[in-house]
Amino acid sequence: MKSLYEVVGFSKQAHWKWIERQNRLLDKWLLLEPIVSDWRQQHPAMSLKKIYHQIQPDFIGINAFIDYCMTNGFEAVSYKKAHRTTVLGPSPDYPNLLIDLEILGLNQVWVSDTTYFKVCQKWYYLTFIMDLFSRRIIGHFATDQLFADANLKAFEMALQTRNKKRFNHKLIHHSDRGSQYKSKLYTSALKTAEIQVSMGRIVYDNIHIERVHQTIKGEYLIHRNIQSEKDLIFHLDKDIRLYNEQRPHLSLGMMTPLEFESYICNVPFYQRTFLKVFAFRKNQRSNSFQKNGSNPAQLLLPF
Repeated sequence: MKSLYEVVGFSKQAHWKWIERQNRLLDKWLLLEPIVSDWRQQHPAMSLKKIYHQIQPDFIGINAFIDYCMTNGFEAVSYKKAHRTTVLGPSPDYPNLLIDLEILGLNQVWVSDTTYFKVCQKWYYLTFIMDLFSRRIIGHFATDQLFADANLKAFEMALQTRNKKRFNHKLIHHSDRGSQYKSKLYTSALKTAEIQVSMGRIVYDNIHIERVHQTIKGEYLIHRNIQSEKDLIFHLDKDIRLYNEQRPHLSLGMMTPLEFESYICNVPFYQRTFLKVFAFRKNQRSNSFQKNGSNPAQLLLPF
């Protein structure tokens, strides 16, 4: 063995110290694995980079962490995006108020859209309302009927979440031109709450909420054992809490939506860098948002 150590270029003592370090590292991994497993179970498709950011193990770097997780079956599960469906409603029509809009805070723009999710050969429609500035989902509803009253339930939840019945004239509700959004029932509710109505003309005009569809369905719901409407509602409520409270966003400086809302409320308006929304124009393939500066308020990038 002495000759072998001389050939490889290190001592017996150094060899045993290396073995001890590896054993200590293995012990730490054995303690960390249940934590990683729990995060992966709760967030089946969250990136390993985000899981590392949330766990923050002190004994390993992010690249080694990702390599280990990929080797041991903790990689994210991919998801294929479903087709989009929007039934255009009749007139009256509403303009797109987000064109070149400068956003500085919460409750300035809410974006909403409806997608679908299949449960045991039956389609259900999921409606989401999100505060564009913080990415927080503030209202949602699931139903097997694509009617305006379902969207109204999501809107009522948003009002309850924000604990307000009326807003100043600066709050905008933005959606596509789906019939449920253009219905008198829904637009009247918005106007009663003194909220401005904004609607996009093409799919890219409401792209802000599209990522939410992909995340909630692709990173969460599709990985759950959902066999009934009751299961769907249970998991939807739970997964939206996970999205708002535990899932960090690169566009929020790796904060969760709730963390970012707490942070931004303590930043004076004159110290914030605005989030500017651009209209998607023909042949334009650049980002919809403009990035300025380096603080979390300035890291509001597109989904």
